[in-house]
Amino acid sequence: MRKNLVRLKNYLLSSRAEDGQQAQARKLQVIALISVSIMFSLNIIRFYDYIIDPNNQGLPLHVTFIILLLFIGIWNLSKNGRVKSSAWLLISAYSLPTIFCFYTWGTDLPAAILLTVLIVMLAGLFLGSRAAIIITAFYSILMLVLSYLQTVLILPISSNWRLEAPQFADTITYVLLCNIIFLLAWIIVRENHQALIALANSRNELQQERDQLEITVTQRTKEIINIKKEKLEQLQSLASIGQLSGGIFHDIVNPLTVVGLNLEQIKTETSSIKALQDNLKQAISATKRIKGLIDTNNNHLRRCHKNQLFSIKKEIQEIISIMTSKANAQNVTISLLGDDYNLNGDKSRFGQVIMNLLSNSIEACYKNENQDKKILIQTEWNKIENSLEIKISDNGVGMSAEQQEHIFQPFFSTKENNGKNIGLGLSIVKEIIKEDFTGDISVHSRQNFGAQFIITLPICQSSEI
Repeated sequence: MRKNLVRLKNYLLSSRAEDGQQAQARKLQVIALISVSIMFSLNIIRFYDYIIDPNNQGLPLHVTFIILLLFIGIWNLSKNGRVKSSAWLLISAYSLPTIFCFYTWGTDLPAAILLTVLIVMLAGLFLGSRAAIIITAFYSILMLVLSYLQTVLILPISSNWRLEAPQFADTITYVLLCNIIFLLAWIIVRENHQALIALANSRNELQQERDQLEITVTQRTKEIINIKKEKLEQLQSLASIGQLSGGIFHDIVNPLTVVGLNLEQIKTETSSIKALQDNLKQAISATKRIKGLIDTNNNHLRRCHKNQLFSIKKEIQEIISIMTSKANAQNVTISLLGDDYNLNGDKSRFGQVIMNLLSNSIEACYKNENQDKKILIQTEWNKIENSLEIKISDNGVGMSAEQQEHIFQPFFSTKENNGKNIGLGLSIVKEIIKEDFTGDISVHSRQNFGAQFIITLPICQSSEI
């Protein structure tokens, strides 16, 4: 019996897709099979409705049967390796009843709204962020247009469902849709969790290699003295790669936290399409920020910096937008004041600085018992020093004088030593400001009275907009 079940599972979830698309094909097959089961159940329910009342106002039986055949075709396409085609067909299969419901019964039909959320999540999972944004825009415009036409009675709708008593079949439909949405959210969160575990494992492996390297260096000190200059430079490059790898693990945690918070919000949010769109937008921005961090560190290893003239205020606002979910989760408000200036340099490296400082300030505010948790970012011109200053102030727990002396040293951290903090954030911040922008950073703080970080950039690097 068990062998037969294993054979059935292998048959249902096997695919001819390429190795890089096997995971996507498997997810498509799972969702297609679940959809087949749901549509089969829905056909039975509709058939039962027709027996009881041939004039009922639900989806026509032939429509639900056609959608059932579509889902079977989607499963077959994904099994044959046609991943992208089956993904588009899956979205189309769910779009048909959604548009039909909007057109026939109005844009406020609960089942159609749940289907719209499901379609956007399917697009994001299988077709990427751009497709999700396009489909979201399409349904937003469609709902606005149909709602207007139905309001002015150009398009008549059937409103009987609003007057009828609640039906158990409708409740089953809502529950099934909610379960599919939950399944998609669980898949996304699970993939992010696995990515975090992989990062943690990589960091542990890196630490072991670093420890082993120290032992090796101690044992072979006399041999290293006689190594040629070329070999020594290779070892220095490896050490640089190790430090950069540790730094990027630290920096990726902030955007990944934002992605996780927004996806959790999507999982629980059901009242507002706009709120879902905002959460998706922030999650997508954080994902792009992760890619930017990786590209920046790759360019740094190749000694290839992408310098350009960019707006300081616009970049800071983008970072604030990405960190909004994390700030809201900790009841922290972020404000930005001051004039805008242009800065010449690597925009991603500058964003890395602001994101690190903001993340530290949010955590410091969270630890403070003050109910009014605030972070203020100011940009102003220092006429005496003839330089630009960016001040990031918070009313968090602050730091002692002893902590401030070591705050910019590598592997020093004021946070709890729970294995999650490696103390590279502020040392990387100072290195970027000094090496990439020929500036400086200082800190002023008192225990339990907050902290202020001041970034100073020379006049030759900036100009007021």
